[in-house]
Amino acid sequence: MVRETKLLLIMLMITLIIPNISFADRQLVYDDANLFSSSEMESLEAEVNNLSTEYNMDIVIVTTNDAQGKSSRDYADDFFDNGGFGVGGDYDGILFLIDMDNREAYISTSGIGIRYLTDIRIESILDMVFDNGLIAGDYYGAAGGFLKGTRKYLELGIQQGQYNEPEQVKKINKLTTMDIVISLVGGIAAGGIFYGITKARYRTPKRDNPYSYKTNSIVNLTTNNDRLINSFVTTRHIPKPSSSSGGSSAGRSSTHTSSGGRTHGGGGRKF
Repeated sequence: MVRETKLLLIMLMITLIIPNISFADRQLVYDDANLFSSSEMESLEAEVNNLSTEYNMDIVIVTTNDAQGKSSRDYADDFFDNGGFGVGGDYDGILFLIDMDNREAYISTSGIGIRYLTDIRIESILDMVFDNGLIAGDYYGAAGGFLKGTRKYLELGIQQGQYNEPEQVKKINKLTTMDIVISLVGGIAAGGIFYGITKARYRTPKRDNPYSYKTNSIVNLTTNNDRLINSFVTTRHIPKPSSSSGGSSAGRSSTHTSSGGRTHGGGGRKF
């Protein structure tokens, strides 16, 4: 009985400790572009692990010199999906990418991360990234700006009225055989009409005898004066747009589907 009790206690302790160990032992900072020093890497690893553990999601930082021909958005989404990141069935997490190939900073969100970071909040975090030295080459400061902004909005919680809005995918229209026939017939008809009108316009008109004395002997001279009677000036006040007009989009999180078929939010900015 005592032995069974000890086994149960050991199993309980392991259950409580394993989640924290999994976060602490997991690499969440990937400096493929060699932008951080070893001490900066250690500091960033500690911060992202603490933030990930605190909010039960994967917070990832990535840098790259080679986006493999992809856009920053596609590279960030694929790195998150293919790297096995994301907690739970909805793959909760946030990834920050410094893309030196496309010269863009990009934030990719997944799962509950999409709800925390709305479009407006992502723009605010990108402001912090740039204000903390991205353009000046202080990439550690830029990553710190990302972590500071992300922590701020995670602490504030999901915004009231937040909603996800999938991006509109443009349909690819294909020409049918009938479309081609109609286009050709219409083009030929339009060309024929234009040719006929142009030919008629340049046909030499019949002219009267320029030396007819009866027609040319009449001279009628008149005086034409313009006088300004009155003038009026009309003014109109144009009101400024109401600041509340864009309020409906304040809680919007724009989403799209990655190449792996998962739903992501996010946004980026060139530098």
